[in-house]
Amino acid sequence: MKQESSQLPDLESAYMRELVNSDSRKSFVAAVRLFLRQVLAGMHVESHYDQVITAIKRDPCYQDLNNSWEELDPETRGHKWQELMEKLVQVAYAGRPYCVRCGECCRQGSPSLHLEDAELLSQGLISTRQVYTLRRGEPVTYSIEGRLDILSEELVKIKEDPESRYCIFYSEQNGDCLIYDHRPLQCRFQECWNPALLKGLWDREKLSRRHLLENDPDLLELLQAHDERCALEKLDAAFKQFHQARDLTALDQILDILSQDTAFRNFSTTKLARDKEELDFLLGRPMTEIVRVYGMKVIKDEDGVYHLVQDR
Repeated sequence: MKQESSQLPDLESAYMRELVNSDSRKSFVAAVRLFLRQVLAGMHVESHYDQVITAIKRDPCYQDLNNSWEELDPETRGHKWQELMEKLVQVAYAGRPYCVRCGECCRQGSPSLHLEDAELLSQGLISTRQVYTLRRGEPVTYSIEGRLDILSEELVKIKEDPESRYCIFYSEQNGDCLIYDHRPLQCRFQECWNPALLKGLWDREKLSRRHLLENDPDLLELLQAHDERCALEKLDAAFKQFHQARDLTALDQILDILSQDTAFRNFSTTKLARDKEELDFLLGRPMTEIVRVYGMKVIKDEDGVYHLVQDR
C-alpha cells in the first residue's frame, strides 16, 4: 500500500500544475503522457510506455475527457482528471504483474512477520537480533496517513536501518533484497501492481514473541513481568494525565516506568547473558525511545539523574 503511493508523480510541480490547469487539449494530452512516464519510471518499467498509453487511449474515461477538456469548468475538469489518473495507474500496474526486484518496497520500511514466518527464525534464516517487537498498546505513527494510533496486537518486525529507515535486508549496492528467496510472507504478498492482496493479509495471524519462546518458560515469565510493570497502557494514561491536566505527578509515574524498563534490560544482559541486540525483540523498543512519540525525551544531568524534557 505504501509503495503504491510512492510511485505517483509530483502533481505539485509547477509544470504539472500548468498543464492540468490549462484549458488546452494539447496540454491535457501532454499532462497524461508526463504522468504516465513518471509512473512507469517509478515502477522501473519505462519500456512499457507504448503498451500502456495505447490501452489508456482506448478507455472511455480518456476519450470523454479528451473530447470535452476545453469546454469543462476548472472544478469539473479537476475531478475528471483525478478519475483518469487513478484509472491510468491501474492500467500501468496491470501491465506489470510481476516483481522486477527494484527494491522500492524495501526502501519504504520493513515487514511485520506472520505465523508462517516462524520457520524463517527456527531455521536461522532470520535471527532474533534482526527483529524487534512493537508491543500491544504501543503508540505508532502510520506513515501514509501520518496519524498516531495505538496497536491492538503485538507485532514482530524486521529491523530497519536507523538512518535511512530501509529494511536491513535491503542491499543499497545491488538495489535488491538479500533474502529474496526466503523473504517473509508480507514481502511475498507485496505486489505493488495489486495492493488489494497486501490489504487482505492484515487479518492473518501475526507472529508474536510467545510463538517463538513457547519452549522457554523462564523467558516467558520475564516477558510477563515486563509487560505488567512496564505496561504501555500505563504510559499512555500517564501522558494523557500530564498533557490534559498538566498534572506533574504524572511525570513521576512515567519516569518510574522508564526506570523499570531500564532495570529489566540490564537484568537481561547481566544475569541472563542475553545479547543487547536481542533486547528489542525480547522486551520491545526501549521506553526511552517510545516517549518521543509523545513529544518528550529523556536526558541525564551531571549527577546521572534522568529527566523528561520537551523534544523540540
